[in-house]
Amino acid sequence: MSNFLNGISNSRLSVLSEMTLRLVFAVLMFSHGEGKLLSLIEEPNQPLGFILKMSFFSDFPLVSSWVVAISEAILIPIFIIIGSFNFIGEASKGFSTLGGLLSTVLMLIIIFGFHVDVLEQSWTEFKYQLSLFAISIYFLFK
Repeated sequence: MSNFLNGISNSRLSVLSEMTLRLVFAVLMFSHGEGKLLSLIEEPNQPLGFILKMSFFSDFPLVSSWVVAISEAILIPIFIIIGSFNFIGEASKGFSTLGGLLSTVLMLIIIFGFHVDVLEQSWTEFKYQLSLFAISIYFLFK
């Protein structure tokens, strides 16, 4: 049994686990930001409602709305996917790290600035965001 498990964990197919994590994370981040981006496209001069409630974004709610939506729906997914392209050399790590950094910062702000501060939720109520945060940390340091 031990040889079987070692064979799996040392397999050249282990690249599939990271690629799967990258693809799923990119899709999750896209879906997390897609509605926000569509809302802003429909009403480009109207900040997102949850942004208006957050003191962190209170000085620039419209700009902050666009930055959050574009980061979640476009930038982070693209950076994380490009980070898997080893054929572009060291730049792939840079893209991956940048995607992880953007996502980590964004998730920290959303968790503490919205879920904890505005909604006054406990950690059991924002497990999805905590999962995205954990994956973000992985790509930040990968």
